[in-house]
Amino acid sequence: MITLIDPAINLIAALILSYVFVLAGFHKCQAPGEFAATLNNYKILPERLNRQCIYLIPVVEIMTGIALLIPATAKPAALSAGLLLSVYIAAIGVNLLRGRRNIDCGCGGPAQKQTLSEWLILRNGALLFLSFVAGCQVQQRPLLWFDWTVIILATMLGCLFYNIVNQLLVNKELLKTLREYNA
Repeated sequence: MITLIDPAINLIAALILSYVFVLAGFHKCQAPGEFAATLNNYKILPERLNRQCIYLIPVVEIMTGIALLIPATAKPAALSAGLLLSVYIAAIGVNLLRGRRNIDCGCGGPAQKQTLSEWLILRNGALLFLSFVAGCQVQQRPLLWFDWTVIILATMLGCLFYNIVNQLLVNKELLKTLREYNA
């Protein structure tokens, strides 16, 4: 049995994911040196692959984000997003199991350093769910003006919520440092 999803919900998921991936790729392109250090800190890939991934990962993220906006490529892009998120969850999980929490996750750019935590796995898990929704078969129905209003507002709220969660994850470490300083 194939589950069909409402086209508005499908589009909202694709738009939010597009925002997340284009933003993440752009941040990595802004500071390739910092991204290289972050990638090396994960200690998962051999050195030679790390050098190639410094440029490959941001390009794939941006291409995935753009492809999510194009109806003909949205389904394969949702699969790409799901695969990327699965790799990110695994890389974070492996380092958490190793006890390596003081690594910048590399997802927020130089101004938004976030150390590894279970919260990042939870956030990426929610994004992984969105990639599943963006890749689902949709019901065939026209999108009306009300649908477009909901799509725009829900996408804006979803992107805002993503930014708030990221800022809370950044502030978590700052608050911990401040508490230790005042103690």
